[in-house]
Amino acid sequence: MKIYKLYFFVLLAGVSSYCFAQQKSAAQTADPKTIKLFFEKAYLQTDRTYYSAGEDIWFSAYLVNAKSTSLTSSSSNLYVELISPKSDILDKKIIRLDNGLGKGDFKVPDSIPSGWYNIRAYTNWMRNFGNDFVFQKSIYLTNHLKENASYATRNADKKPLGTAQSSNKKSIVFFPEGGSLVEGLNSLVAFKVSDDLGNGLKALGSVISSKGDTITTFQSTDAGMGIFAFAPKANEFCKVVGLFGKEKFSTELPQILKKGLSLHISNDSLNIKAAISANESLFNEIKGKSLSIIIKHAGDNIYTGTVQLTKPIISVSIPTKDFPQGISIVTLIDDAGRPNCERLVFINGESKNKFTITPNKSAYKPREKVVLNVKATDVLGQPAKTSLSLAAVDGLIPDDGANIVSYLLLQSEIKGEIKNPDQYFDVNNPSRLKQLDLLLLTQGWRNYLWKKVADSAITVSYLPEPGLTIKGSVREKLGNKPLPNMHITLFGSGFSGDKLFATKTDQNGQYFLDGLKWYGNQPIKISSQDDKGKKGGWLQIDSVPKPISIQFKNGLQNFAKTIDAEISKRMDYNRTYKFGDSISLNDVEINAAKNKKITLFDETMMTFGYPEQVFNITSADYSFKGLEHFLLTKVNGAYLVEDTDTVGAEGITFLSNGAKIRPRFKINNREELVGERLDYYSLMMDQINQVKVQHLVNNSGSDVYLISLNLKDSALQGSNLHLLNVNLNGYYTARDFYSPNYSNPANANKDLRTTIFWSPSIKTNDKGEATVVFYNGDNKGNVLIKSDGITVKGNAISTKTSYKVQ
Repeated sequence: MKIYKLYFFVLLAGVSSYCFAQQKSAAQTADPKTIKLFFEKAYLQTDRTYYSAGEDIWFSAYLVNAKSTSLTSSSSNLYVELISPKSDILDKKIIRLDNGLGKGDFKVPDSIPSGWYNIRAYTNWMRNFGNDFVFQKSIYLTNHLKENASYATRNADKKPLGTAQSSNKKSIVFFPEGGSLVEGLNSLVAFKVSDDLGNGLKALGSVISSKGDTITTFQSTDAGMGIFAFAPKANEFCKVVGLFGKEKFSTELPQILKKGLSLHISNDSLNIKAAISANESLFNEIKGKSLSIIIKHAGDNIYTGTVQLTKPIISVSIPTKDFPQGISIVTLIDDAGRPNCERLVFINGESKNKFTITPNKSAYKPREKVVLNVKATDVLGQPAKTSLSLAAVDGLIPDDGANIVSYLLLQSEIKGEIKNPDQYFDVNNPSRLKQLDLLLLTQGWRNYLWKKVADSAITVSYLPEPGLTIKGSVREKLGNKPLPNMHITLFGSGFSGDKLFATKTDQNGQYFLDGLKWYGNQPIKISSQDDKGKKGGWLQIDSVPKPISIQFKNGLQNFAKTIDAEISKRMDYNRTYKFGDSISLNDVEINAAKNKKITLFDETMMTFGYPEQVFNITSADYSFKGLEHFLLTKVNGAYLVEDTDTVGAEGITFLSNGAKIRPRFKINNREELVGERLDYYSLMMDQINQVKVQHLVNNSGSDVYLISLNLKDSALQGSNLHLLNVNLNGYYTARDFYSPNYSNPANANKDLRTTIFWSPSIKTNDKGEATVVFYNGDNKGNVLIKSDGITVKGNAISTKTSYKVQ
């Protein structure tokens, strides 16, 4: 991988609170020879993975250096999205990260259908690497009201939306240690048995020689993985036969090399031990020559050593004392510089920190006060200052087995589903290191993240964001000629810190202001004037940038019917007694349209009974970044324009007979030729009274989509095109979790909270301690407490415990 250098130039100037800010796009300024690549990972802890409609999804956010687990301030903006089973973005938040930490929440609409959904999180800088560093998590949402079924009669056997569908195909794949089988050399062969969804399956089998002799037998674990030893003989063909349960299978082993090297790795807490073997054919060629062992972690070289092959089998011991924790790749290179064998290993650093949460009692009564004592220490037993998040959840909800340690060190490095990932880091699991090694031997290095990054040609098109960005253009009022060197002034009365900013348009009439900071929906004034101080030009704000392409992560299992029924029962009760924050969204009016004529300036259309979508705009809609954002989010069938669209990058399209077509517009009952004018897409929602979308058919039978806008008078004032008074949505302001205090007499309504307590931002003191206090609800049974965090020294830590309510 090439090494680049990245230089950021920051110019600070001004008087009082007057700041200048302008930055060109990375595509204009980024010289590949002067850019040093760095990498970020994001992690979200959610309070749970199973929700009902009308509930809240709570999350805390961590941004770390992807080559370690240290918090980083390289980006201040984290984009967090709630994605439907159809890969639509249902909700999107911009979370402010301060020193790598942030928090937020989603309100689940009452109208949402049951199924598997995704939450994903990424920074602008991550967009340079596709989906490689994007955090993504599956959650399940249930809604029996949407399905017109009671919680007692729901069909739990029906596959919910977003559930991966299986064709019941089974397979077994073999992974020789180091990469290849070699004649005459004894090798370990790992294998994985799975269905077409990647679920592990139990199987047993045998390796049979061409003479019909059984050379060895094997059996998989419940996770579908296993290992056996095998030494191929010259000119002998072997096959594998076995059973997937009761289903017979027969397959072949991987190709066997006539001559070559093999690499066997074992490691403990102190050393990596490598056994290098050469078969007779190769040993006679390279006897006495040097072999190199290179170990890389996160793309960086952490060890290089050279050994001489003086005999067919040699052993090497490599101390790992100063190696970083996590996955590393060991590569064996011959004297000609060719890699012969590769092997993933996990450098264990489990004893660096101790993190405990201790309830003051093992059992409580409903509504009783709970006191949790949190303590974090380092390897020497000294206090560890830590930033952490914590959830206490009804034990009815299954634990997904994920945490910040398993994600940053394992799940984010190896693509593919890893069931119950925290088992590989659980000190109470005596087989965890062997299980982890088997995981790396099977579904590991073939999808190894850093190997993929090193082999990719990376184009830097997106820069890290120090804050919010406003960009746009200035052009002539008549025509599309851009106006360069126009002075842009921005004032935000509700901004945090500096409130006044200035910049100039470039030769293309573009302006760019970044590093801005404001929360919620705030009024913003932007104006343009020339060098003589004369107002002028048509000032515009760019539309919402296109999101990263979505790779939906399917859910793999249904929840037990008893869980679904109980959650639905609580959902009904909370709606009836309005406990918590249950809501109902009825902001879209769907009218069944009769077959009627619609006359436009050039032809008459027919509705043919297609329903109209009518949106009466209220202050709740002002959080959208503009009309384009609103249409893409709210309107059924609206798509982003293609990158190859000849009209422009703004706007939306609809699908018609496999092709995407642009809509026509009517503005206050007058049709506009928006094919030549796209600026209506940049309108802020506070300038719009109503949006109506109609699906029509013209005289030739072709589809036509009409968007009718009812605008406020202020949106049509052409005399002030140099001035914009708009409300823009900034960072999301996270809500506070409702935690009742039952020390005083409470009302008689039941408290059926599933999430008993949530806190996204707890910090331990100088003694490495913190105290958390909350009250139980009325549900009896186990309560699971899970906490994730990162110490000031950059170590990811996680723990969980439980108590009973009886």
